[in-house]
Amino acid sequence: MHAKIFFTILLGWLFVCGNAAAYKINPLQNKYRQDSRTILRKASEPIHEEVTQLARACQQANAGPVLAALVCNDRSTPSKEPGGNKYDSLIRGVWWNDDPNQLLFALRQAEFAAWMDDAKRIAVTGVNWKGRKATIGPDYNMTYRGHYGDLQFIHAMASEDGEPAQVTQQNILDWAEFAFAVATGRLDPETKMNQAGPTRLQEYFEQQSGWTVNYLFAPKYRLKNAQYTRNMAAGSLLHMVQDSYAAAHSRRDFGATARCPAGRVVQFYSYINQSPELHADEDGRIAWQTGEFTGAQDPVNVSATLLAHIQQKTDWTTVRDYLRDIVFCVDDDVQDAGPGEFAAVRAMENSK
Repeated sequence: MHAKIFFTILLGWLFVCGNAAAYKINPLQNKYRQDSRTILRKASEPIHEEVTQLARACQQANAGPVLAALVCNDRSTPSKEPGGNKYDSLIRGVWWNDDPNQLLFALRQAEFAAWMDDAKRIAVTGVNWKGRKATIGPDYNMTYRGHYGDLQFIHAMASEDGEPAQVTQQNILDWAEFAFAVATGRLDPETKMNQAGPTRLQEYFEQQSGWTVNYLFAPKYRLKNAQYTRNMAAGSLLHMVQDSYAAAHSRRDFGATARCPAGRVVQFYSYINQSPELHADEDGRIAWQTGEFTGAQDPVNVSATLLAHIQQKTDWTTVRDYLRDIVFCVDDDVQDAGPGEFAAVRAMENSK
């Protein structure tokens, strides 16, 4: 029986790894202690965890006022929670964007996989697993909405092909404003979602208006740490920013323009018509480590800078300008959303 359960989990996890729209995560690796040697470490690469641990080490090594964006070249000394990632609320926040219903580390990987399969079917064909017409909207659970629906901006992606980049950018900034307010303690975690964050963001949660921020980030499980929800929100912000540097999430040009001296986003992609396989190729460790980033445009450095702003409780307008004019800057050459070179049709052609 135990073997059957184990292999059910493993198969579900392997399916998840090929279909989650983000840099990879692995909530089962290093769950209870760091550097654990379990077979499940081979199921997925904990990229978000590693980037976040390096960013936290960078921020901790540069305590003090944030006078400029942090640039750390030491990638050998990550800051880890010795007791395991399950007890690290910042890492759990980084997991949240991929797993807002908290299934993946609770032995419910098969359920997550079924949801993702159904979400893809609805997004691509307009029909759900029961064969009925369906559209992913505010009445669906967060896992559906974040990967294939109207909340794809929590992965720094557009919600549909053709979405203007300025809309995607604004949605990203709205989520950042909300998460930053929670992370710095300026927004009480017991605030209801119909009063949390910018008005535009509240509109996405009209059917969840009675949820508290605490419930949003921890619908099933939470740590007793008083800073839990604040750290969860910080982790969610980092996840979104980190995803934006994955090549299947956005196309960037690091060349300077008058409006975007540190480079710019040329196109935000939408996941709906992308091939999960082509997308996943850009979400692994090799793609991250070989990415041609710059000092100002690097997922570790940007994450560290945001952690420093959170630690210092910087005024939001300063952080907004940093995100809008540096991290997510767009110029006149920006394109509306699409699948980019990761379109499913291309994957089908390559398989012939």
